[in-house]
Amino acid sequence: MISHRHRCIFVKVPKTAGTSIARALSLGHVGKPHRDIVQIREAIADNPACAAYPGCFESYFKFGFVRNPWDRVVSLFCRKERGRELGPAGWDEFVAWIENASDTCIHPTPHRNQIDWFLDEQGDVAVDFIGRFENLADDFATICDRLGIPAPPLPHEKRNSPGRKHYTEYYTPAQRDAIGEKFRVDIERFGYTFGG
Repeated sequence: MISHRHRCIFVKVPKTAGTSIARALSLGHVGKPHRDIVQIREAIADNPACAAYPGCFESYFKFGFVRNPWDRVVSLFCRKERGRELGPAGWDEFVAWIENASDTCIHPTPHRNQIDWFLDEQGDVAVDFIGRFENLADDFATICDRLGIPAPPLPHEKRNSPGRKHYTEYYTPAQRDAIGEKFRVDIERFGYTFGG
């Protein structure tokens, strides 16, 4: 996603408050949703509307957010957008089924981990800032400060079920370990713990 007005590029990882951030900053898609940083760079190069902003990819502030993988899997399971047609309906089957970080998305990007959205072809982080869903308000304020704008209110878009339990209550020990292994790269890279 991009804003020429704010001179920024946003990598929208599913279920990390991306819709709320995009709405607050009036960001627009460059092609389909949920593109990684390499796909965004390629889409900008191919987009005639971006031709009026030469060098924007290199010069714009690039950022995104990640979320605790155990919490994120529950959010993917509970998502209400379009009824979540993708994936099994039952929790046990869903935990066994999910393999990639966007498996329930209408426009999936086949990355196992959230960090993959931010890596270039050499495996280096190609964004300026990666915020955390768990620290959303403060990290969003940091982004706005870097953009030189006051932080607008963050709307709560695409809210899941209001009575949802804390994510730790969904897991058996075996399921906790299974998700921990599937998304070990993000857990280790960002220092996430179960319940932490």
